[in-house]
Amino acid sequence: MYIRKFALGDASPIEIGLTSTVFLTGFIGAVILPFYLYLFGAGIFWEFLGVSICILIVWNFESYRLMRYSKKSLRIVTLPGYFEYRFGSKGYFVRLLTAVEIIVIPIVISALVLKEAAIVLYKVLGLPQEFIITAMSLGIALMVGIFGLDLFTKTVRFKAIIMLLGVILLVVFLLYDIGLNKLIRNMMEMDILGSVSNYMNILFHDGKPLMPSDYVSLISMGLLASGMPFMLGLFFAEKDGAAINIGKIITVIYIFIFFSSLACLGTISRGVLYPHKITNSVSDYISLMYLQISNISQIGKMTAFIYMIIIVLGFITAIEGAFHSIMTSLYEDIICCGRVVRVDHRKDRRNVIIAAFFVGIATAMIAMGIKNLSIGLVLVFLGALGCSISPTLFMSLIWKRMNKFGCIAGLIVGLGSVPLFKYAAIFDGNGVKETLCDIIGINSVIPSMLFTVFMIMVVSLLSPEPDEKQVEEFLEVKHRIME
Repeated sequence: MYIRKFALGDASPIEIGLTSTVFLTGFIGAVILPFYLYLFGAGIFWEFLGVSICILIVWNFESYRLMRYSKKSLRIVTLPGYFEYRFGSKGYFVRLLTAVEIIVIPIVISALVLKEAAIVLYKVLGLPQEFIITAMSLGIALMVGIFGLDLFTKTVRFKAIIMLLGVILLVVFLLYDIGLNKLIRNMMEMDILGSVSNYMNILFHDGKPLMPSDYVSLISMGLLASGMPFMLGLFFAEKDGAAINIGKIITVIYIFIFFSSLACLGTISRGVLYPHKITNSVSDYISLMYLQISNISQIGKMTAFIYMIIIVLGFITAIEGAFHSIMTSLYEDIICCGRVVRVDHRKDRRNVIIAAFFVGIATAMIAMGIKNLSIGLVLVFLGALGCSISPTLFMSLIWKRMNKFGCIAGLIVGLGSVPLFKYAAIFDGNGVKETLCDIIGINSVIPSMLFTVFMIMVVSLLSPEPDEKQVEEFLEVKHRIME
């Protein structure tokens, strides 16, 4: 079937490993990590430790079991399809509910990322934001619609090399041309809270010593990566455990080198941007970096151009991955399996391209309608998606007693928990209404995930046990009987 080729492509284990890695590190690595280090200091290390923990969980546990389920049912190409097969829930809302989450929330996240990219390119190149949003959204959507996963996997080596070597070149250039001593003096002149030594100390965050609750909050933010549908869907394309092992090695090596290089870039960027005042805006940070680098020396303009290529690739990889999971789920889970319209599978390729066009239009319209943008808003939507998908998927792979009703509960509760715990001031604290997060002093990720797991267990135990066939298949997957 065409949709299987579109969703899973024809990639080698190395390409799948790099695709997972570049998607995960492109935006949060190239765009966010240097900015957060510049803004808060080395204490942001703990957030990216959370990302590393997430990668270990996903690659060492979830990857093998998702691959085995995919081999048992050759029709599984999406997470909604996996949930339907895992719980035998045909005729229930598991597939539809998961598909709606995977379509709606990533479209909003893509629009937010697209808006940020448009602001950056407007400040650097002076291009109209509406033009950038339309061109990027429709261009990426149609390319994904035409080539499917192969668009990512067949270009991922180029992207990975350009981003990694580009960051290393930037760090070497800045250290050589400006000089380490001058960079440190510039950092000392900046309005750093505390001292430079504290700024570069992983036990401090924004000039303040980290408390136990701070470690929990920072590490938990990295765990949201385990709920990204595009990365999880890649394991349905793996052929066996040996292929996953190759991808795992590639992922660990690349992320270690790439994050280390980005950490160096983010740390010295305070010195590079002197005497500009600290900015809380990602777009301002990137545009100032571009201007400062281009004015350093005769080869500064070329180096600044390389910097912008890295940034643009970071934005593109995030949108490509999101669009792929959106289009696959829209066509496979909603249009075909949901029987929204009568589908002629001989025209699947044309139909997917048409769907891609409308996804691109919808994302562009949402992006143009966004007025106030912050990275915090992106994280709220990522949190809602991650706290819904991640614990529900994890429980489905470790607990044989979980049933379709528990799955539905997990998807709904996880989606609503983040905004509830973060914004709902329903608790009395010293005479003032406070949110749960205000009271316990951590962000909403850990409470949301724990509450989701709790509700999955309660609802599953209060409803009928899963069919014997589902339990047998669960045990076969668990004990590698069919690998």
